[in-house]
Amino acid sequence: MQTSILLAPMLRYIPMFKAKKKEIKPLVLSTWDSGVIANNGAWPTLLNGGNALDAVEQAGIAIEDHLSCCVGLGGNPDRDGFVTLDACIMDYESNCGSVAFLERIKHPISVARKVMEETPHVMLVGSGAQQFALQQGFKLEEDRLSNDASQAYKKMVTRGEIPTR
Repeated sequence: MQTSILLAPMLRYIPMFKAKKKEIKPLVLSTWDSGVIANNGAWPTLLNGGNALDAVEQAGIAIEDHLSCCVGLGGNPDRDGFVTLDACIMDYESNCGSVAFLERIKHPISVARKVMEETPHVMLVGSGAQQFALQQGFKLEEDRLSNDASQAYKKMVTRGEIPTR
């Protein structure tokens, strides 16, 4: 009892001795070599105080803009020779939106975000996804197959592995 009475005045100094809160820093993580492009797209948003969802969308836009075999309008065509795109996004409250089999829209990640934010749906597919994108102000683009994707497709057609369009 005597000790507690003597220590009572010291209680006001206890916060000084508490551990400092650890600073939480953002982390951007991707897979494959193309992840470097995506990560570089995300960082400016985070460094300027933007939120994680905006950073994820910017990461998607960055890789969609990069001409490659696998992502975006320059990617490999499907079996029928069309470039069909998929994207999905989720926020911190587990709301999500996605598109699949979307043609001729430059940034499917942004359309997926609109699906999440503007509709009661989780996924829109094919012509329905494209129609929604156009209603949201996205523009139709021309397919722009990379040279590698175009050559690979032509070889598959020549070998009879896929039908011509």
